[in-house]
Formats: sequence, structure tokens, C-alpha cells
Amino acid sequence: MNARSFRHRSLLASASAAKTPLARSLALALCFAIGGDAYAQRAAENVVRSVSDAFGASVGNEQIGLYSITNVRGFSPTAAGNVRVDGLFIDRATRDFSNRLIDGSTIRAGLAAQGYPLPAPTGIVDFSLRRVAEDPTHSVIIERSAYGGALVAADFQVRVRDGLEAAFGAGYEEREVGDGTNDKSASVGGNIRYAPSDIAEVTVFADYIEELGNQFSQRYLTGGPWLPPRVTTRKFVGQPWVEFKGPRYNAGLLASYRPGNWEYRLGVFRSSRERDIQSAQLYVDVQPDGSARRRSALGPPTTLESDSLEARATRYILEGNRQHSLTLNLRALQRKRDYGGTVGIDLGPANIDVPVFFERPEVEFGERTRESVEQVTLGLSYDLQWENVGQLNLGVQQADYTRDVQSPDSETVAIEENPLLFNFTANAPLGQRLVAYGGIVRGFEESPVAPSTAINQNEAPPAAQTQQIDAGLRVALGNLTAVAGAFEIEKPFFGLDETRFFGEQGMQVNRGVELSLAGPVTDALQLVVGTVLYDVALSGEAVDAGLLADSPVGAITRSTTLNLDYRPSWAPGWSFDLGLTSRGEQNGDAQGLVEIEPRTLLDLGLRRQFTLASNDVVIRGRLTNVFDEFGWDASSTSDFRYVAPRAFSLSLRMDI
Repeated sequence: MNARSFRHRSLLASASAAKTPLARSLALALCFAIGGDAYAQRAAENVVRSVSDAFGASVGNEQIGLYSITNVRGFSPTAAGNVRVDGLFIDRATRDFSNRLIDGSTIRAGLAAQGYPLPAPTGIVDFSLRRVAEDPTHSVIIERSAYGGALVAADFQVRVRDGLEAAFGAGYEEREVGDGTNDKSASVGGNIRYAPSDIAEVTVFADYIEELGNQFSQRYLTGGPWLPPRVTTRKFVGQPWVEFKGPRYNAGLLASYRPGNWEYRLGVFRSSRERDIQSAQLYVDVQPDGSARRRSALGPPTTLESDSLEARATRYILEGNRQHSLTLNLRALQRKRDYGGTVGIDLGPANIDVPVFFERPEVEFGERTRESVEQVTLGLSYDLQWENVGQLNLGVQQADYTRDVQSPDSETVAIEENPLLFNFTANAPLGQRLVAYGGIVRGFEESPVAPSTAINQNEAPPAAQTQQIDAGLRVALGNLTAVAGAFEIEKPFFGLDETRFFGEQGMQVNRGVELSLAGPVTDALQLVVGTVLYDVALSGEAVDAGLLADSPVGAITRSTTLNLDYRPSWAPGWSFDLGLTSRGEQNGDAQGLVEIEPRTLLDLGLRRQFTLASNDVVIRGRLTNVFDEFGWDASSTSDFRYVAPRAFSLSLRMDI
């Protein structure tokens, strides 16, 4: 066995057309009428059957698990800047990637972060590029999206010759979000991969999304310790002119070279987002009877641009049944942002369930604030994999961080920090079926951007030091895998003060216990279930003064997910899936005087796979929030949004 084959053995490894009634009826008729199993690449996309735990993953446009790209253990890894593409760091300026470029994502936290080079306290979201299959295919996707929207897309795969291939696509989507607002966008993206030999590979990619009209969702802020009253769902009660347009794109180059016992990796990225306007629509001082004041905001165009890279060199040393690896790592970013100049608009008294539309007022925008950030981080990590004994990972990083802010009414404010960071993780088998893991990670992570409800909308506070400690066990239970772990994460808390200025208000500590059970129960039934119990605490001067409760607004006590996928032997080509998401009590306001009751939502779905004229086809139907449960969610910035109501989606995917 050589070092390269050894290093791939992980000690933790376990064994618009569809919018019409006619088209919908035709699709369902085909679903029932045509038999035969399909083995399509897109048809085979099934997130429930692709995961080994309940801690979060996405495949295509479906997401399951306790955690997501915006929430890991109560914090957002995306807001923290912990985004990777095929394992390499990217400072992403855009909200997301398109499915034309990305195949899916994996959450790297807890057990999944073991052995991962230079992990992060808030977790990591690792996106994987869509690759060409062994037998290249072209896919057509037609979807009747939730609430009546439509998606049309096409993905293509081309193998020019051995070692040279491309995967790319284009799409157009119109969708209703669920609160009555609507989005329209067009996207194109893909990658070209060149591998001249088994040890060298270069991939270039690009992803472009044009926002053709994206309405801002309304936010509700109450005038006291109560929830907003129930409202009519899917009713648009904002202003049609509170929307933005503009492009966002990501482009990059990935390269790897693996001569002998060395491995070199490089990622260079460019990310940009432009919006033609800053805006917001709010209902403030909401009373129990639904009365409120209607407010809006308009501001000048805003841009966010970022260049980033990661360069990595690893030396592998094989010593019997032990493999040592030493990695030198360089990460760098340069980010420029402009924001501010927003003008508040008072549209008078209102009822939150009664839409009243106004002409867009003529306003004179203020001047914008300009921010630039530069950061260079040099890291060194050591990894030991000792077969049948365990794995040890040590890392140290030195960051050089500079942030300059030039506001129109003051001199440039410069912040410089040079934190020294470290990480230690380890795992070891305690028998044939049991593995113990644990670690401590110190990080330097981005802070969340001020929301639309803040008077300093879109301002980004400086990065801050964070820390995570976690430990747990993984046990094999036949074909199932169970994981039980505990964690503690400490980060600065950012929220709104009494003037609605968004800034640091104290320290937040999230403690929790997380449980996962996943795997095949039978040949036909796949199970993924997990729960996390939270204890979230705040400390600082605002807490001591009684301005904030000792737990932040938006904090929950429990989160549980259950997903089942059933493929009955008596119905070849069919699969049925069920999803349950349950949440414990949630703190509804900054003073801890409002409690939002627990909630459980049920989702149901089915797939029908078959062949049509030698083409592989899958029809997918989903019904979310089956019982149309209504409820409010509180954000960490004290505004409310209601739960997405019942929705039905139907898609047809054909590989040709």
C-alpha cells in the first residue's frame, strides 16, 4: 500500500411547462402508466439515501438534517465566512451558488470535521462541484415550484476526450417565497476539468445569476412583549417598489498536483454581488389587534466584491500502519463593500393584514460608506492516522487582519488584529463498533451583517475570535450508525439596541447535546433521524443592566428532524418519503418575556422513476407543511416572520 492510497482511507469511514393543469395531469398520467427502473444521474439524486448522519447535507435542491448552510449549532457558518468549494476556502460575496454549478453540500461539524484541515468553531459548509458522470448525460428539468412558481433548466455534460470534460447548464425561475413576495432570476454556470495525468488536475468554473426582480419580505416588529396576531398567509402586504435587481457571480480555478508522497492544492476565486437599490419594508409597533405603522426604506445601489485564495502543500509519510501528514496552508482575501445612504420612509398607520399600496416617493439618498478588508492567514497542521489505534490532528494559524471603514461624515477608521489560533481534534476506536472523538478549535470568524431592520443596514462588524469544544461517540448498530455528542461554542453576540443600531452586545455561549441515527433499516427503508438540545446563554453589560435577557431572542431549546425513504419491492420504480421537523420553545423577544410554542411540521413526497424512449426520467412530487400549521419565528434581531404555509411542488427531470 502506498501513502496516497492510505490517505484516502478515513478511520472514521463507516462501512414553466409544468405550471399548467394539463401538463400536471400529463405528468401524473405518465407517472402511473410507464414502468421500468431508471438509473439516471439526476434521477438518482436522493438526499436521504446519500447521507450517513443527521447533521445536514443537500443534494440538488433538497436539504435535510439538523443543520444547514445558515445554521450549525445555533450559528451561521455562511455568515462566519466558513465556505469551501471542494474543500478549499472561498470568501463568497453572493448569497448562494446555482444548481447549475453545485451538486450539493456537506456540513463539516463535530464528527464530520474530524481530520478536516484547519476546522472552524461555527462549522464549515463544503460545496461540491457538479461533475461529469462516467456515462455523460444531459438533463432537462421542468418544475412547478411551491406556491405556483416555475423552473426550467437544462444541464449538459461533455467529455471531449480522456482527461478533458465539462459540465454546465442554464436555468430560469419564477417563484413565490411563501409570504406573498416573488422572485425572478436567470442563471448559467458550469466547470471545465482538465486532467492530463492521474496526478494532475485543473478545474475552472463560473456561476452567474441575474436577479430580475427580487421583492423584500415584510418584517414585523411588535410594540411590546407579545406576538403579532395571525395573518393571512401568502398575501403580499408590502410595497411593489421595494425590490432589487442585479447580477451576482462566482468564478474560480482549482488545481491539484500529487507527485509521489506530496500533494499540492490551489484555489483562486472571484466573487461579486450588485444590487440596484437597498430597501426594506417593515411593520413596526405591531399591536395585538394588528394595528401598526408601515415603514419602508430606500437607499443607493450597493456592491460587494471579494478575491480569495487558498494554497496548500502536504507531505505524506508512511510508516508501517501509521501515516503522518504535514500541511502548510495559506489563505488570503481582499473584500470591498459599499453600503449606507438609506432613507427611512414612514407610510403611516396600517393593519398588518390589509395591503395598501403607495406610489414610490422621490427621495434623495445619502452618501455611502466604503469598507475594505484584507486578511492573510498562514497555517500549519499535522495529521496522524494510525490504523486500528486512532487519528490525531493538530493545527496552528496566524492571521493578519485589516479593516478600513470610510464613512461620509468621519475619518477613516482602521482596525488591525493578529490573532494566533489553534485546533486539536482526535478520535479513537473503543472496540469494533465504537469510536470516541473530541476536540477544541479556536477561530477568527466574520461577524453577521446588519439586517434590513437595522438603521445601519448592510454594515458588517469586524471579524472576531471564537471557540468551540466538542466530544462524542459513534457506534455501529448493524446497518445503522448512531452518533451522540456534546458541544460548547463561544462567540460575540450581535443584535439591535433600543435605537435599532446593530452591533456587538455581549458574549453568547451555545451548549448542546446532539444525537443522530442513520442508515438502512431494511433493503427498502432508509432512516435519518436526529435531535439537538440547546442551552443558550448571554452575558455582558446589556444583560447586567436588564436590557437583554440571559438568552438571546430567537434561541430555541430543541430541534428534531426525521426523514424516511421507502422503496417498496411490490412497486418497482416508486419511492415514498416522509419528513418531520420539530422545534422546542423559542425566545420571542430581547427581554425574554415572549415564548413561542413548540411546533412540528410534516412533509410528504414521492418519486416515480422510469424510462421513456430510452431516456431516464424521474417525476418528483412534494407536499410540505401538510397540515398547514401557522406560527411565528423570531430572528436574532427581534423581527418576526411566519412559517411557510402548505406548499406543493412537482418536477420532471429527464436525462437524455
